[in-house]
Amino acid sequence: MSDAKRKALKKIAKCLELSNSSNINEAAQAIKMAQSLMKKYGLDQDDIDFIRMGKTTSETLLPTSISDAILKIIRGINTRFGVECVLTNHKGLKKAEFIGDADRAIFAAFAFDIVYREMNEHVGQFRNSFQGTGTSQTEITRRIGSFTFGWLDGALAKLPNIAPDGDADKKIKDYIDSQFKNIDRETFKQQLRDAMKGITDDYEKGMKKGKQVSVSRPVSGKQATKRLY
Repeated sequence: MSDAKRKALKKIAKCLELSNSSNINEAAQAIKMAQSLMKKYGLDQDDIDFIRMGKTTSETLLPTSISDAILKIIRGINTRFGVECVLTNHKGLKKAEFIGDADRAIFAAFAFDIVYREMNEHVGQFRNSFQGTGTSQTEITRRIGSFTFGWLDGALAKLPNIAPDGDADKKIKDYIDSQFKNIDRETFKQQLRDAMKGITDDYEKGMKKGKQVSVSRPVSGKQATKRLY
């Protein structure tokens, strides 16, 4: 190996280290620099495409039983960012890992954390509005479900729509196949298709609230650290 190539590999390693930055823009730039160096020193397109792929884990701990609302968030983020989500076990609970081009995966996990937190806050406020009204629990549950799905449609519509590359689906599938074992993606996709049920007029109320969400601010008031592998 030439000295020039050895130096280039050290630079690539440094870029990949910087891609773990909590600053989304800095991480994306580091990934692009690594790709450029790889191309310059003779790695083929498949190698470069694979390096571009990454998985980023959300900060949010999810219950073992995944609700329709969580599935809807995942479906929306998958569509808007051109990524795919895999739910992994974490200390008896679950976490969402988003797979795709590394910069998209970072932003997808970041957006998931914000949307999930804001949803719980607004749905909690809506649930509290029924206190003392004498509304039956069955009716409250039905109306909360509609409000939640309306909220999510409003919030997800605010996310940027980043069109993926033409062969992005195949790249993601290949990456998941190489990184995960025994993942039943077809069952998961069927759950997504079955998620939206029982709509009431509260759907519109939820949508108006959901449109107020912003993914330009982090979950805790400061930039959340994302783990890019």
